[in-house]
Amino acid sequence: MEQLKKVPKFLFVLVGTIVVAIVFWIFIGMSLINNAPTMINEHNENVKKIAEYDTALSQQDKIEAEIKKNQAEYEKKQKELFVDLSTCTKEIEQYCSDRNILLKTYNLGEPQEDKLNRTSNGGYPVKSVSITLNYSGNYETALSMLKFFEQKSKGCYYVNSCSVSGGEGSKSDDGDVSMSITLYYFDTTASATQPTQAATTAG
Repeated sequence: MEQLKKVPKFLFVLVGTIVVAIVFWIFIGMSLINNAPTMINEHNENVKKIAEYDTALSQQDKIEAEIKKNQAEYEKKQKELFVDLSTCTKEIEQYCSDRNILLKTYNLGEPQEDKLNRTSNGGYPVKSVSITLNYSGNYETALSMLKFFEQKSKGCYYVNSCSVSGGEGSKSDDGDVSMSITLYYFDTTASATQPTQAATTAG
């Protein structure tokens, strides 16, 4: 017992530390070494994913700004592409102004509900409005305007009738041209409903 008492305490601590280190190495260290390649690959994959997430987050403001820009551009194109009750008069007046046509009369009727209850894909109801106009012209100017309404305008028009005094072949602008047309349009001022049938109109 006296010899044990002479053994320095730090030796016990040292031996205990060595034993713990050996146990740690056998049960944990060896496992870490064996699994090191797999763990390294997983780490690299995680680093790559984190980098991708960081890139996406850094571009979030840019993406949101691009979405707002595209949305604004879409809304602008929608307004430019389709003629409705608020813009049909402007389109007709612009056509006449470009060709020095002076309208004698121009009448816009009351909007009418669509008898088939058709709607746009967004649920806006189809409506129609009758338009009558009259101006001094000839057969050629009348034919040109008819082609505009049926082929080149941004609106969906249907020509009900057209009369020209002087008849076909008349070149004089002293003739009288009268037209009755119907504009079909989506009423975006109304509350949108669930679409039930896609609108198809003649133009």
